[in-house]
Amino acid sequence: MASLVPVWGRAFFMDENLNDMKTYIGLCSFLFLLTMTSCAQNKQNAVKLLSMEALEKMETIDPEEAIKKPEDVVKLNFADLGKQYIQELGKFTNLQYLKLEANKLDEVPVELFKLKNLQYLNISSNQISKLSADFGKLKSLQVLYLGNNPLESLPKEFVNLSNLKFLSLINTKIKSYPTELDKLKNLEQLVLQNANITTLPEQFGKLSSLKEVYLNYNPEIDLKQVSKVLSKLPNLDEIVLTNSNIKALPSELTGLNHLKKFSIDAKVLDIQQALTILKKLPKLEFIYIYKLSALPVEVKELRQLKKAMFWLQRPTQSDWESLFNNLAMLGSLEDLQVYGGGGKAIPKQIEQFQKLKSLRLAGNGLTTLPEEIKNLTNLKLLNLEMNKFPPEEKARIKKLLPNTEIKF
Repeated sequence: MASLVPVWGRAFFMDENLNDMKTYIGLCSFLFLLTMTSCAQNKQNAVKLLSMEALEKMETIDPEEAIKKPEDVVKLNFADLGKQYIQELGKFTNLQYLKLEANKLDEVPVELFKLKNLQYLNISSNQISKLSADFGKLKSLQVLYLGNNPLESLPKEFVNLSNLKFLSLINTKIKSYPTELDKLKNLEQLVLQNANITTLPEQFGKLSSLKEVYLNYNPEIDLKQVSKVLSKLPNLDEIVLTNSNIKALPSELTGLNHLKKFSIDAKVLDIQQALTILKKLPKLEFIYIYKLSALPVEVKELRQLKKAMFWLQRPTQSDWESLFNNLAMLGSLEDLQVYGGGGKAIPKQIEQFQKLKSLRLAGNGLTTLPEEIKNLTNLKLLNLEMNKFPPEEKARIKKLLPNTEIKF
């Protein structure tokens, strides 16, 4: 019986034609070399995705220089340049950061969908009314600006952007959202400012990683319904509701057990009623109230508050003093920002803010500070910019707080 000789996946009989065996061996060697070359080439062509922080810090180069060696360009700014460079986009195969805002585009350029490594895209302030299904191909996207476009819907393929962390839909009129929004499992920040929001679709309650929602400038918002939807989000810790014409806070807001930061305006808000709701949020650490005239004593109930920011609207001397008196009851306050005082003097009660580490009083028309400011021994930063302190008063304040960084 003839003997079998194994050769790379095939057995040859010893009495078979020797030339056939040599030919087979040569072919296998060629295929092996081809495979190894292809692997090496793929490794060479692999693109390292940079962090968003690194991309933000990176300088952009002139568009004319960029198109000379498009394969070497990682960051590109084509904003406000019109359509002259759009046809070149597909050549930037390694692009990770692209700005295309304000170019009068009425659709997303098809060349864009070739950019598989794109992590940042700003295509806001154009005339785009519809996104195609191909938009879902940009699977590396982490940051996306779509605002100031006449968009009314998002395609179902939009949920394929599973790496998306930040989405801005400022000044859009979107009425239809994909039903499978929960596939955006990494989305952390959602900006719906002036986005025609009255209610939120139930699928928003499935964005499990969502931390921050900006709902400001939505005057028709149904905060009761919105609160019910957002209460399903286990990681939500910030809501911004300024300039949304809210008169009272619904009890449903207390369902946001993880909320740490809350911003609202007091133009028509019953601030006393609002504080009775906010005190029921167990993790609330920061509040920002815009257009505030007077701060009720109920603020003392926010015992866990560490940071507060107030933009005052024509406060009386009594309102100004009661603001500091009432805040002084918050023993946990570490950071305080107050704007709009209109030249009224800081009261002596400022000395009661013993845990304060940062105090910002910029733009209040101040000319002096009370001697008691020296008792803020934990104060690391005092911002007094855009005030009216004479040189001798600046020198006095520096002596009172020798260990504090002071900005005039």
